[in-house]
Amino acid sequence: MVKGTGDPTYNTTPPTGVLANSGWQYQGFWGTVLGTVIGPHHFIAAQHVGGGVGQGFIFNGVTYTTTAYWDDTNSDLRIWQVDGTFPTFAPLYTTLDEVGKSLVVFGRGTQRGEQVFVNVSQTNYYTNTVDLKSLGISKKVASQEFPNATFRGSTMTVVTSVLVTNTVPKGWKASSADHVMRWGENQVLAAGGLLVASFDSTGGTNEAYLSAGDSSGAVFIQDGGVWKLAGINYAVQGPFALSSTDPAFYGAIFDESGLYVDGSFIPNGQCWPACFYASRISSRLAWIQSVLGQ
Repeated sequence: MVKGTGDPTYNTTPPTGVLANSGWQYQGFWGTVLGTVIGPHHFIAAQHVGGGVGQGFIFNGVTYTTTAYWDDTNSDLRIWQVDGTFPTFAPLYTTLDEVGKSLVVFGRGTQRGEQVFVNVSQTNYYTNTVDLKSLGISKKVASQEFPNATFRGSTMTVVTSVLVTNTVPKGWKASSADHVMRWGENQVLAAGGLLVASFDSTGGTNEAYLSAGDSSGAVFIQDGGVWKLAGINYAVQGPFALSSTDPAFYGAIFDESGLYVDGSFIPNGQCWPACFYASRISSRLAWIQSVLGQ
């Protein structure tokens, strides 16, 4: 899902311009999700999406049959071997400097659904200062009519309050799954075993968030003018709910405040964008290269 539009056909063709060759060309269809080609005979995917030996992997319109796989015991990564030779494969991101860098992410997730709104109440205060002489009333009479007023000489100050409820947008729910391949942009917020990116309200039109079906898609980051595989989509924050009793939902939320997140209420007052996570390639290079070398 992207922030700028709910059009289901948006970003369903390869990126162009400065984002040309940013990873779309290395994506293959692995069941209803994606896998990324990383060697002449191997592609990488997420463990949690499953799959089996003998299953077909479609790359550039050609079906390759899987013959073996290897699971990383320290991440959600799984490398598959196929019975043929891929014509091209993605370079890997090898340095540990991803934080702050722009990324392009690919997936086959859901369409963007209905917008999420939260009613936020706040108290507005108004101060009125008047000259009692101009009103022609005494301080005694004024204090009886306005017991909460303050007085200084012939000047009376009255503070009134009004409770106002505003309907504030928070993001969008995930909608129906169509398994169409799409791309979006974001930025690496943090990196450990996982790459972390947040769905910011200040992001551009292509600001992206993941939904069901985006698992196993790829994250690419540019390095030295070359787009390289930096992550494999793993998970998102959520589920969200409008109250403690409302049905939970997943979605692209640019401000969690006022919502329940995984059962816990996020107080109003500060914007908290939801985050998504990708298994980090650079931290698992030794394992990846050991498998590719077999």
